Amino acid sequence: MTSVRETSGDTGGHGGRRGRLSRRGFLVGSGTAAAGVAVATVTAPAPPAAAGPPSGTGSPVPAAEVRPGDPRYPALVTGFNQRFTGTPAAVVVVTTEDQCLQAVRAAVAAGRRITVRAGGHCYEGFVTDNPGGVVLDVSGMRAVTRTPDGGIRLESGCTNWDVYELLYKSHGVTLPAGSCYSVGLGGHVVGGGYGLMSREHGLTVDHLSAVDVVVVDADRSVRLVTARRGDPRTGDLFWAHTGGGGGTFGVIVAYTFRDLPAPPPTVQLATTTWQWSALDAASFATLLRNYGGWLAANSAPDSPGRRLFGLLKLSHVSAGTVTLLTQASGEDPALLDSFLAALDVGMPTAALPTTTRRTMPWLQATQTLNGSGPNQRGKYKSAYMRRPFPDRHVAALYAALTDRAYRNPQALVQVDTYGGRVNAVASGDTAVSQRSSIMKLQYQTYWTDPAEDELHLGWIRRCYASVYADTGGEPARDDVTDGCYVNYPDVDLRDWPTLYFGPNYPRLQEVKGRWDPTDQFSHAQSVRPPGR
Repeated sequence: MTSVRETSGDTGGHGGRRGRLSRRGFLVGSGTAAAGVAVATVTAPAPPAAAGPPSGTGSPVPAAEVRPGDPRYPALVTGFNQRFTGTPAAVVVVTTEDQCLQAVRAAVAAGRRITVRAGGHCYEGFVTDNPGGVVLDVSGMRAVTRTPDGGIRLESGCTNWDVYELLYKSHGVTLPAGSCYSVGLGGHVVGGGYGLMSREHGLTVDHLSAVDVVVVDADRSVRLVTARRGDPRTGDLFWAHTGGGGGTFGVIVAYTFRDLPAPPPTVQLATTTWQWSALDAASFATLLRNYGGWLAANSAPDSPGRRLFGLLKLSHVSAGTVTLLTQASGEDPALLDSFLAALDVGMPTAALPTTTRRTMPWLQATQTLNGSGPNQRGKYKSAYMRRPFPDRHVAALYAALTDRAYRNPQALVQVDTYGGRVNAVASGDTAVSQRSSIMKLQYQTYWTDPAEDELHLGWIRRCYASVYADTGGEPARDDVTDGCYVNYPDVDLRDWPTLYFGPNYPRLQEVKGRWDPTDQFSHAQSVRPPGR
């Protein structure tokens, strides 16, 4: 789906659930996974696999148009982030490509703005905030088929868990995508997509070969285009879908992937816990220095350390603990042992953590690590880190996380490991320009009472502004930080085109001008047409 950014599902997500991934976690190109670096792949020998009943056993589920007054309407106009409830003229639920085309044609003819919902996980109100418009719900489009050239075509309503389970059980392969099970591929992939397997196998879009998109031409005619990597006619549209973000170019019907990687048969999981009562400013700084230092030394595309992914959850002091969740591929404990030992260097004995470990089949571990969490109100911010934390960042994080005037155990800064095969692709080869980072940060806070909105929004905004005070309150694209992740949208950002897209933004604008000349698909942070 491209009309709305179903961001996340990366490895980000719901904070406040200690020992698990937060809600959006992993939460992405042209397609070489790793510019000259070999990637283990499996070619599936089986015939097309399809979600739903076998062909010939019944008719497609008809489209449904849900309007105000329908008992389903409140549920369908509320996002996973319950801060956002919209007032569209209708929600149109489609289950086939033809139904999608018909719905877009009807909306365009009626002059109604279109936004698109797959899993409903957009961090901001880009989907639901469509007064008088049409929300196109593609969550029923979940067919998985093989293409004549051997690709695997996944419709945009597929969720992460749909894909992981089917691809692995049927073909022994996977997508290096997000951890949150219910996130839809529609917006997840177009924003880039990353997850627990991305250091080892690259971003989700590094394996993408084609995308089927419903576009609206200058004369407002509606058609379906298959955009392919390297195609002289549609290659620019394909490239834009490798990190350009949802809600800009059209309605994504399906993605096709080639040469998908095989996950490890087993993985090791470790949950490491530090007690806040034992952490002072110095030991907190040591922990962050050790974590960032290990990543600086172990995040090259060919590093053996790429087989390890960690999520350091720096929860607010009111949660009582700081938690690290680590996954390492394979059964050899050496890599995980060395990583955990590196975190202890220089830590006082009283501040040393406790760790529990287990080894599991990869598929069961993936299910165990789901971090979608409950429906709540939330606010998010992000940053890429090219280097370990400078002292000024550490001091600001410590001050915000130990702020006794604010008490919320579901407030945290999650620091994901990054780099590895992600950084094997040149920044211009995909629309994801951030290809030199070693960490990816997601600032998060969750709550349920609307009356507390300003309290929680105020804390996360102050925290973020203080960390990046020396670069104007936002993570500049410089030698330390590299902007923000488009799949963790944040309407507070002032220079979002630069922070999300960097030098790729003018090219994205050119694609916008060619493929959506009437600006049919837009929201607060969609790519603007040239000259705007």
